[in-house]
Amino acid sequence: MNLTIEFKQPEIKSAFDWQLAQEINVKNAENQVIAKAEIEIITLNKHRGADESYELLSQQGATDWEVPLNLFFKKQNITADLVEKLQVKVDVKAKDHILIEALSVLPEYRKQGVAKFLLTEIAQHYSKVQSISVLSMPMSLFVDAQDCETEDNKAYYQAMNLVKDDLCPEQLSTFFTQSGFHYLAIDDSALETPLPFKVFMASPKTIK
Repeated sequence: MNLTIEFKQPEIKSAFDWQLAQEINVKNAENQVIAKAEIEIITLNKHRGADESYELLSQQGATDWEVPLNLFFKKQNITADLVEKLQVKVDVKAKDHILIEALSVLPEYRKQGVAKFLLTEIAQHYSKVQSISVLSMPMSLFVDAQDCETEDNKAYYQAMNLVKDDLCPEQLSTFFTQSGFHYLAIDDSALETPLPFKVFMASPKTIK
């Protein structure tokens, strides 16, 4: 299959220039978008580490970074056990981290290596980030096609028919594990309600 990748221009997500949002599309030979990732990129440094960044983000409203920043980061780096698993180094300099908020492939193009192609391209494009996290859950819990800002995205997510999407959490977990992500276990007993997603983390070096 002849695939091309399109990285749209990153945009400042909120009031902070260290939080960017970006859309990444995979297109087929007919220039049709057949897969998509929506990511956030944040920069942590010694003056504004994970705790401080989360506090600033939470003041802006709900943030998908809540669980990763509170549980799996220390200052501007990921925690020591993850540093070893993800084959990265602790650094006193500012570090960039990616959160994949949405990753999807149109149903007729699944099981053909498209999603792995997309992840590999992200890892190559952002080869110097320290971590790539994903909150794994069915897309229907995250996206409503009617709420999309652009007509192109609305048409894309409508074509996915999210309500009838038969991908189950177990399939998603298997895919991310096989793609080089590590499952990060969370003790639900410490939470008011169980999380609707599972957290996985990789680095550009572990994605395969």
